[in-house]
Amino acid sequence: MGSKVYPEPVEEKWIMHYSNCQRILVVGDGDFSFSTCLAKAFDEAPKMVATSLDSKDFLVKNYENALPNVEELGIRKCKVMHEIDATKMSNHEFLGGIKFHRIIFNFPFAGFFKDLPRDSQLQRHREVVSLFMKNAKDMIKQNGEIHITHKCNGFHMEWNLEAMAYSCKLRLIEAVDFDVDDYPGYNTKRGFGGDDNFNCYPSKTYKFGLC
Repeated sequence: MGSKVYPEPVEEKWIMHYSNCQRILVVGDGDFSFSTCLAKAFDEAPKMVATSLDSKDFLVKNYENALPNVEELGIRKCKVMHEIDATKMSNHEFLGGIKFHRIIFNFPFAGFFKDLPRDSQLQRHREVVSLFMKNAKDMIKQNGEIHITHKCNGFHMEWNLEAMAYSCKLRLIEAVDFDVDDYPGYNTKRGFGGDDNFNCYPSKTYKFGLC
């Protein structure tokens, strides 16, 4: 009998909080530039799933770099999925069956509601984040983490992520300053159409885990 051949161990590669050895889910990635940044840092990203709420047609029409990023992710073996609602994803026939080490939602935003009172706008945004947390909680491993990068000034502070997490039986592990320059090629798109980037300073990455 011949000797058994074992695959060579994968070299672990990191970018900030993320490693190619982690099973990663990125949600709400506007033009897929954040996911592409991670995949390039890893060389290959077969353990990563990159998703967007928008259809592929919407992305192509609204974001100049969306299609090249999607193609790049495919080359690097990352699974790309469109029209994934982060507030319902735990019931998705594919995603709902996976346990992730990291689930990432950068700058969650429910939309523009300028005609609504401030409190009503706040409620809409908080509802999106709370539903995301409830879904993500069911999709992380026991020692997994949910990461939300969020602006930490003015109106955004009123979202009170930590209180929402507590109500979902999640705990804050830490909150670290976010610098977009740590993620080469990442563009902070405004969402809901338009290819402009928004000013993401000051922001923090909030890391939550199971209680």
